Amino acid sequence: MDRQGTAEALQRLADEATAREPSLGTVLARLADAVREGRTTEAAAYTGAVDPRGLAELLAGKHSRLWAVLEVIRNVLVFAPIAVTWFGLSIAATAYAQLLAARPELISRPFLLLWQEGFDGRVVLNFSSLAITDASLIGVLILLSLSLHIRSEIRDAQVRTRALLKESEIRALLGHVSSLGALDFGTGDAESILADMAAEERRIYERAVEREGQLFDLEGVVEKLRDAAVRLERAADSLARR
Repeated sequence: MDRQGTAEALQRLADEATAREPSLGTVLARLADAVREGRTTEAAAYTGAVDPRGLAELLAGKHSRLWAVLEVIRNVLVFAPIAVTWFGLSIAATAYAQLLAARPELISRPFLLLWQEGFDGRVVLNFSSLAITDASLIGVLILLSLSLHIRSEIRDAQVRTRALLKESEIRALLGHVSSLGALDFGTGDAESILADMAAEERRIYERAVEREGQLFDLEGVVEKLRDAAVRLERAADSLARR
């Protein structure tokens, strides 16, 4: 693809991402504009900000509102049998106390039997009704969990496959964007940078030659000072002998 084709592909990807995540779609749209207009530095910055794997997972996964609602219902219903059971026990305990206060002779009869009989008409939710309600709630939970699990296993495999394919497409597109930036950098900017590097190398070489000359002159001065010191030492020895 050329520059224009790459920009159009990025724009299509941006439109697709905007429907899921507007901020990410904005980044991709700006990347497309930077590639189209040849702003290589800006394009490189936006390319580094894009995560191919995260973008692929966002675009490949399709979220169903119905299944999301069913999952929420399943999670809430987990506590329903416990709540219904303790609510029934609370009502039964109150009715049992009232029944024994009114008819103490029934204390010998089993609690569950009195509950099943409705505590002499004091409760509507007897023991069997409560048991059926709990069993029905648990059955609904089992069906919901089984359906969600089967769908998750099938859907996850499909989503992973689509995400891998989408990720490979995105990485190839971003790699092409980087190659376009490298080609643009190698035509005009590279010559300018190489010229600057050559000039700097010449300046460094000239400074080194200058320093080498100064060092050579300094060695000559040191040698003259050494000769003068030897002569002074000899003169001092001759004066000491006299």
